[in-house]
Amino acid sequence: MERAEVTGLARDCEGWKVTTSAGTHQAEKVVISAGAWSRALLAPLGLRLPLLAERGYHIEISDPGVTLNNSFTDVEATVVASSMQGGLRVAGTAEFGGIDAAPDPSREAIFRKIARGICPDVADSPARMWMGRRPTLPDSLPALGAFPAHPGLFAAFGHSHHGLMMAPKTGEVIAELATGGDPGIDMAPYDPLRFG
Repeated sequence: MERAEVTGLARDCEGWKVTTSAGTHQAEKVVISAGAWSRALLAPLGLRLPLLAERGYHIEISDPGVTLNNSFTDVEATVVASSMQGGLRVAGTAEFGGIDAAPDPSREAIFRKIARGICPDVADSPARMWMGRRPTLPDSLPALGAFPAHPGLFAAFGHSHHGLMMAPKTGEVIAELATGGDPGIDMAPYDPLRFG
């Protein structure tokens, strides 16, 4: 197994050339499953998909002074608060932004206010903020399948909030498609080129 950054993808007479930070590799078939970064890998091939980075945040208050016995969902604020090993985590919300845009620092104050609404006695101790980029398409369905004009190239990205939950089935579907099998479902709703 090799862990490396993929920096380029090109078709040549032997199939696909995948350029990485650790060298170049040849492959007959390639599955693009790079989350929100999939768009940049496909663009040089003339494939323009409306994939956006839906950015989700959480803060973890290191010494909150309160403990929740169960996770608490604030539906109006669209967040979940949970006591974790590292403190009180408040997670949720979504914003659309550029993949390389810096996290919005005002999110910490927003989450702290929500945390005080859930647990009025929460301490104002240091917090660690995290921001992740969810790959999202306009119809909230993933891009799964082949690119007919690019033999041997497959899409498996765009799962929005459901990436971990959908990963096993996505793997099964893409394995069937890549080996010429029948995935057993109607693939039309997931066509990577459905947006024109």
